[in-house]
Amino acid sequence: MLNTAEIVERIEEIRRNHQLSAAGFASKIGVQRSAMSHILSGRNKPSLEFLMKVYDAFDEVALDWLIIGTSTPTPPEDKGDLFTPIEVESNQPQITAEEYPNPQKIENQKQSTIPTEESASPREIIYLYSDGSFERFSPKK
Repeated sequence: MLNTAEIVERIEEIRRNHQLSAAGFASKIGVQRSAMSHILSGRNKPSLEFLMKVYDAFDEVALDWLIIGTSTPTPPEDKGDLFTPIEVESNQPQITAEEYPNPQKIENQKQSTIPTEESASPREIIYLYSDGSFERFSPKK
């Protein structure tokens, strides 16, 4: 479980390191001063949206450090890559690319479930107009 108090401490650390007031920090990340005040006072917990704004506004902040306190505040070289691959030991079998469903095959299956002209015919056609009126047409049998 996330420790909100520690997340707030890390936000405070960023604010102090940049020598920003709470209002200046709020302005830099694009939130209202009251939201910043409520988070710093402990009244509200920082949302994921708030944390992402902090992450986006400060180049030296790593997302994993901000949220869970691991590593250092320094991010990977490219902030576009939020996730760093890690080695996970598992007894689960590994899935290869060949085992994933083929999108073309799935598309062909979808098309085969659409009724063809020979297998089905329309029962009724309804035209809906923007003024709320409508017309119904039924084929002659």
